[in-house]
Parts: sequence; C-alpha cells; structure tokens
Amino acid sequence: MSNPRVRFAPSPTGSPHIGNIRTAVFDYLFAEHTNGTFILRVEDTDRTRYVENSLEEMMAGLRWLGMQWDEGPEADGAHGPYFQSERLNLYHKYAQQLLDEGKAYYCYCSRERLEAMRKVQEAAKTHTGYDRKCRDLTPKEREERARECPAPVIRFKMALDGRTEFDDIVRGRVGFDNSLQDDFVMIKADGFPTYHFASIVDDHLMEITHVIRGEEWLSSAPKHVQLYDAFGWKPPVWVHLPLIMDTSGKKLSKRSGVSTAFYDYIENGYLPEAMLNFLATMGWGSGEDRKLYSRAELVEKFSLEGIANHPAIFDIAKLNDLNGEYIRMLSVDDLANMIRPRLHAAGYINGMPSEEELAYLKSVTSLIRDRLVTLAEAPEMVEFFYNDDFGYDEKGAKKHLSKETTPPALKSVSEKLAGLEMWDVESIDAAVRAAGVEHGLEGGHIIHPVRMAITGRTWGPGLFDLMQVIGQKKCVARLQRAASQTF
Repeated sequence: MSNPRVRFAPSPTGSPHIGNIRTAVFDYLFAEHTNGTFILRVEDTDRTRYVENSLEEMMAGLRWLGMQWDEGPEADGAHGPYFQSERLNLYHKYAQQLLDEGKAYYCYCSRERLEAMRKVQEAAKTHTGYDRKCRDLTPKEREERARECPAPVIRFKMALDGRTEFDDIVRGRVGFDNSLQDDFVMIKADGFPTYHFASIVDDHLMEITHVIRGEEWLSSAPKHVQLYDAFGWKPPVWVHLPLIMDTSGKKLSKRSGVSTAFYDYIENGYLPEAMLNFLATMGWGSGEDRKLYSRAELVEKFSLEGIANHPAIFDIAKLNDLNGEYIRMLSVDDLANMIRPRLHAAGYINGMPSEEELAYLKSVTSLIRDRLVTLAEAPEMVEFFYNDDFGYDEKGAKKHLSKETTPPALKSVSEKLAGLEMWDVESIDAAVRAAGVEHGLEGGHIIHPVRMAITGRTWGPGLFDLMQVIGQKKCVARLQRAASQTF
C-alpha cells in the first residue's frame, strides 16, 4: 500500500510500560520507512480506570524517544478528534446502523444474571461466554425487558458456526471456530463503547491501513474481522507482535525481576538512542549480525517481514550493554551536560557551576565515561572526586590497608607526592612506585593500597589519571588520612 497509515492507541489508565512503547516503536519505524503517517489516538472510553497525567507521560515518553506523531493530540489532522471520548456520536451512529440491519441487539441481562451464568459454566467446565438470551427476543419480549432495564447494552451478533479466518503478517493464515466466540458488548450501559467496537470504527474512519499490536489481541481478532464484514469495510493488514518474555521464558511482568514501567528507564539514566535500538530489535531483525543501529538505519531497514513469529526476550544485560556503548559514543562535553543535573541533585556541584567547576566536571567525565552503564550511576561513581570524607570498601580495606607495612608506605607516598613540582601522570606514577620500592612493595602491592587510600574503592579509572584530576593537595591529605587509621 502507498502511504500507509498506522496508529498507536494507548489508554490513559496508568504509566506507559515496555509493551506499550515497543508497539509504538514498530508503528513509528514502519511509518517512517514507508513515508506513511504515524497517528496517536487516545482510547479513553473506560472512565473507571482513567489515571490523571498518564497521557502526558505517554506523550513525553514518545517525544523522549524522538517519535513525534503526525496526527493526534497537539498535532491535529483531518481525521480528528483523536480522543475517543469526543467521538461518542460516531459510535452511536454506527451501532444504530448494525441494530437497524439486524446485526446487533439490545441485551437487558443484569450483572447478577451474567455472573450466575458464568459460575454455572465454570462449574460445568464448559465454554464461558454470554448465552445469547437476548439475541432473538420478539418485539413484545424486548418491550417487556426494556421496562425492567431502561439502560441495556448493545451486543454484536457473531456468526454461530463456521470459522473466521484472516491473514496476519507475522502469523500467516489464522483461524478461529465461531462456535467458541462470544456476542461481545459494543456499547455499554453508560453509553460508552468498548474497545472492540470503537477501535474498529476509528480505524476505518481514520483510514488505518495496518494494525500493529501485541499478540494478546490475536484472540480478539475474530470480533474485529466480523465487524469489518458486517459493515462491508475493507479490513487493514493485521500485524500481531510477539509476546515479550523475560530471560527465564516467562511473560514479562513485575515478577520478572526487571521493571516493566517505561519511565523507570528514563529516570535510571538510559539514553533514548539506546532504548530505541533495544526496543526495535526486541522481536525484529534486519537479517544482519549486529546490535547497534542508528535511528536512520532502523528507519531504512525496518520491515514488517522482519518481525519474529516467536517470543521476544527482554534481556536487561543486552540493554545495559547497548546503553554503555551509546554512552561511550558521546563527547565528553555532551556526557558532562547529561550527568550534571544528577550531580547537582547529589550535592556535588552547584546549579550554576563556575568555569573552574565545569572544567573539573569534564575532567571527571572523561575518566568515568568508559565505565558508565547508565547516567544514574554517575553520582556514586564520582563520589571520591568530590567528597574527601568517603568511606572505605570494607573487604578492600581489610585486604589492602590492614597490613603493618601499609601505613609507613602510604606516608612515604604522600611525602614524595607532596614534593613533586610537576603534577602529571608520569610524575605521580614514578613517585608512587619509588615509594613502594623503598618498602619492598612493587606493582599492585603499592598501587592497590594507594587506590584504596585515594578513593576508598578497589576499582575505578586509572589510578594515576584520577589522582592527577583530584589534585596534589587532596591526594596527599587522603594518603595521610588512610595511614593514620586502623583497619
């Protein structure tokens, strides 16, 4: 199809989760690849589950990923309004059409009756679903029931026999027995439509050519296919994305040990480029043996045919690896600007740092860039660059600072460093090693205690590089502090 139109249609019922956003990524990339239209539609008809600000979070998340929609809220187009709550007259119009054509019917059954019916079905271990009590009422029966129930629901008449079959880009030919389908509710008693009805009306009126959604909607597809048939409308191309599983092979959930809330990844310092790359390749592949794709490459290579027909794996280790790669591709200046708000929140730098403070920040950033996995790690990683009163890693201190030979060796190091006229890596290196030789400590036997004294840790950037950045006066003071303590 030329100029495809796809829609991402979230419900404002809570913060966006990984599954939501992965679907949006596939919609966006397909629209960009085909020079199509990416539409944001808000399915807000379930008023009982509406959560304040959840739509704003969803929109902010899409924009954070650089995925601006072509039509939708704040980007009006010719197919609005884009909030379902503002389209009720359209749903009632098309529901009335199906009623007039005998393809839908009023259902007057009470909630109590439906619940009792379900319990009987479950006890008998038979198929659960509406028993179609109101499907073929006579006009007189309908009139009597209407007096008892003035606010009925409207149900769609599903086919009673045969199979509903359709083609899916990912699944191929798919079929469902009609005998197992339910006469679903189209319009609820409060006058609001259900998802099954409103989405099909909207998809038709908004000229959606491809419906890209999660596999969990596959079992509902017969309802949607039959609605298209009932109206005589041309259905879209169906694309049901694979489920997202955790690394243990279970459906991704809060119990998977990783967060499913999309905003957690923004707050925890993942980069939008890494997240887009990760989500795009979670269930899709270009056929190449590679892990990094720029946005332009994703757009160029994306195709529906590349979507896998097996579950996608949410592997946090893969995401961390990608994010670290993208961080290392940043310039020192850009990375320093990204971590600056986090260091300010931690109390390490001022909100309006001086030129000297900014220069120091960039020096620190250049040393931690290769070790950062997420931006959220920065405050903890840079602590010893800004805080002289740090604690010592207990295990490391016991191993490297508790020997009787360590205090005098550290004092010797501090004295040699204090006497340096040139504070550069080569001079620091030579002074530390010379002091170690004097005490019979060479290589790691002197370097590890000095690292512990300067940073309180057994790991970090190159020792002499970080000492050059921290400065002569502070390094000497920290060595003397460690030498005077008992571990």
